[in-house]
Amino acid sequence: MAKPVSLETRQRQSRAQLSLKQMRFVKEYAHLGNAAEAARKAGYKPKAAKEVGYENLTKPHVKAAVGQELARIAMEVTPDRVRRRLDTISHNAEAAGQFGPAVRAEELLGRSIGLWVDQSLHLTGALKDEHIQAVLEIARRRRAEPIDLTDDETDT
Repeated sequence: MAKPVSLETRQRQSRAQLSLKQMRFVKEYAHLGNAAEAARKAGYKPKAAKEVGYENLTKPHVKAAVGQELARIAMEVTPDRVRRRLDTISHNAEAAGQFGPAVRAEELLGRSIGLWVDQSLHLTGALKDEHIQAVLEIARRRRAEPIDLTDDETDT
């Protein structure tokens, strides 16, 4: 009977099947999503990057390693990480003169901290006049309320 193998051992064994360039390819591909660019960054010849990238993705052990790396990255996604990435993207886009992506990244940052709230309302089912009047009344009251833009946190 075969001895049970731990997850860590299986991961080590799968990494052992990959060359150093393939391991770099896996990491780059997981972050970029582009096989040709990942192959270039992994150190393959630029002229052959497209073919090598495609070839790597057809190899079962490379494909499995990419899946593991994507799963590992997905586990690391947190709101703080997303905010840091959006901030980085915004600054890099602005430095490159790409103001559209920079503004979009800033907009998403603002939404993440509640600066802009989607105020659309989707109603389904049978609506009566009383329902519509109640929703309109709530909207009128909210519009009349002052908006507090002060920061609740203080540095003490």
